[in-house]
Amino acid sequence: MISDTLSKWDERYIDIAKRIAAWSKDPSRKIGAVAVGDKGQILSQGYNGFPRGILDSSERYNNRERKYQLVVHAEMNVIFNATFNGVSLDGASLYVYGLPVCSECAKGIIQVGVKRIVILTDDVVPDIWTNSFKITSEMLSEAGVEWQWVQS
Repeated sequence: MISDTLSKWDERYIDIAKRIAAWSKDPSRKIGAVAVGDKGQILSQGYNGFPRGILDSSERYNNRERKYQLVVHAEMNVIFNATFNGVSLDGASLYVYGLPVCSECAKGIIQVGVKRIVILTDDVVPDIWTNSFKITSEMLSEAGVEWQWVQS
């Protein structure tokens, strides 16, 4: 469902995701995500960037083909960071700022047990992401994951 309103707490967690997005070195898109537990605790965070130990030079980010080979999406970084720290995301809510969740990330989100996703996009969303989100929304609905996409 696409909604124009967020609760006070949803706005606060989206604001955190937006701040985390600013950590990305990607010059074209800065995406951030934060996973929150059922008591409001932050479980994990992530932004779009290269894996640990991989040189994240501007030359690589500006070479689109190479960037796509190396970049880890913010949503997957949340999952990887949680795993790295031994944290379960089962039953968590995921807040994503920047672009809608792609169908590849949706697989991981469903698999680790995230139960709710809130997405905020500020810019015009390219068709490739909108089309990918159609698949995402079908998978999320089938898996029983609630979602809300707010476009400002």
